[in-house]
Amino acid sequence: MKKIKATDIPTTPFAFVWFSIKEYRKLFLIALTFVFLQQLFNGLYSVVFKGFVDNASLYTDGGNVSLKIVFLWILAIPIIRILSVSSVRASSFVFNFLTVHIRTKVSKIIFEYLSLHSLSYFNDRFSGALSNRVNTLSSNVSRISFQGTSLLMGFILNFIVSSTIIFSANKTLFLAFIGGSVILVPINYLVTKRQLVLSSELAKILAKLRGDIIDVITNIASVQAYARRAFEIDRLDKAIVEYREADVKSDNFREWVLLTNNLFAGLFSGGIILWAFSFWANGDMTTGSLVMIITLTGGFINSLTNIGQNLNNFMEVYGEMGEGLSEIIVPHTITDNLLAKKLDIKDGSVRFDEVSFSYSDENEKIFEELKFEVKGGEKVGIVGTSGAGKTTLIKLLLRQYDVLDGGIKIDDQDIRDITIDSLRENISIVPQEPMLFHRTIRENIMYGNLDATEEEMMEVAKKSQIHDFIETLPLKYDTLVGERGVKLSVGQRQRIATARAFLKNAPILILDEATSALDSESEVAVQKALELLMEGKTVFAIAHRLSTLRDMDRILVFKDGKIIEDGTHRSLLRNKEGAYSSFWNHQAGGFIVETKNS
Repeated sequence: MKKIKATDIPTTPFAFVWFSIKEYRKLFLIALTFVFLQQLFNGLYSVVFKGFVDNASLYTDGGNVSLKIVFLWILAIPIIRILSVSSVRASSFVFNFLTVHIRTKVSKIIFEYLSLHSLSYFNDRFSGALSNRVNTLSSNVSRISFQGTSLLMGFILNFIVSSTIIFSANKTLFLAFIGGSVILVPINYLVTKRQLVLSSELAKILAKLRGDIIDVITNIASVQAYARRAFEIDRLDKAIVEYREADVKSDNFREWVLLTNNLFAGLFSGGIILWAFSFWANGDMTTGSLVMIITLTGGFINSLTNIGQNLNNFMEVYGEMGEGLSEIIVPHTITDNLLAKKLDIKDGSVRFDEVSFSYSDENEKIFEELKFEVKGGEKVGIVGTSGAGKTTLIKLLLRQYDVLDGGIKIDDQDIRDITIDSLRENISIVPQEPMLFHRTIRENIMYGNLDATEEEMMEVAKKSQIHDFIETLPLKYDTLVGERGVKLSVGQRQRIATARAFLKNAPILILDEATSALDSESEVAVQKALELLMEGKTVFAIAHRLSTLRDMDRILVFKDGKIIEDGTHRSLLRNKEGAYSSFWNHQAGGFIVETKNS
């Protein structure tokens, strides 16, 4: 899959709309043609009315006009009307096709780009708010496309058709019509421009409110366990009040804009109609011409009023799009370089070569020239108290963050010089808290290898000590596990995660506190599965429960981002004054106990 760069996607709404619709520009031209025909037929509708009124008047007054001619003018009225309505429906058919295709295309583009952001990007944001922004962008692009083409271009074409027909009737009124329009349109724009700022601010507040609601729903178990329902309701109420005030402010401003627009439009239309009446009263204009100018002016004013209403809506959509693009379309912090190649695994050796790293410029460095090597097929335990750098070590290996100095190499290949996907394809991880998809057990296990067979999937389930349990379920492997796997116990989720790692069968394996949250019975089952999983792989096993690391080839003891001890379980215990020996002696139930001295 070709990766999308920030420079590939425009960050301003209009440019982004064009970026999204340009492949459909021929269809847009067709839609625009139908919009033009609609406005043309609307203008001709007034011309036909003029013809009917003038010829009917001549016939009534005994002029040289036959009843047949009057009838033909009457017949032209429904014909023009049918043509106008047909143009509207034809443009709607085209727009229906375009809006569906554009909406789905934008959703795909935005999600693809969003998925390439680093872990830190997602850690700093509400997942619900991001999801809402993706949906908002996709729907608003189609709305702007439709409004921009149908409403704005319709208004412009209406102005051109109306002014041309008025010019044919009376050049003085034509100049007045042009002059009034030149004044009204900029006024509409200026009074509406403020709406853009208000809409953008409203979009930010709404995104935060939705994020807060999703955050509470996600953590509803904690809300109930701590009896904090009233607290959360009060907290959300404050956010709702903030949104309500911003929404009222935006709505009231929109009403003032519409009132101003309607007053100016009313004065403009009244002036044109009264002026046309004076020409008719003086005999300088036929009754049909007067009717035609009244209908054209009325139609143009309705179009102007409509564009004023929709310009407010347009500004809201524009503001939402601008806020969403500014949040999502920011440069990716972890990217493949231009010459990146796929990782070529030989024996799976890993070397940290004088690695220095901190999470931000303000923070102290987690690692300062960290240096060690793990041979291919070697199983290494990682030990240390909280904050020692164990989890950071794994994040750097997975290239969820980039090192500041030094490098990490796999089989002498710097991970910054290989593609991110090929790096992660060669690393399996069994985390402390496996997060399962709200899908079937089969789909969750098969996530490790999408091309695996049913037999292979069941085989790894057996190795992970989970197959027998699955067979007791009514739907067996087709059982839905619930959001994040909540329908299963921690041990069951852990064994499914282990099965997934089995199926992936990557040469490098990370076990991140894989048994720390388990009861004794589950730990035995999972540990047995992990022993099979580790065979023939380069293993990094983080653990507080030291008993799980006894059979590791080496154990690295970290403190303050430095390796303070390196050896086997037995050799480290020989050093009675060492940190590992201290951890072992202070264990309670098999866990490292945090002490002041450790």
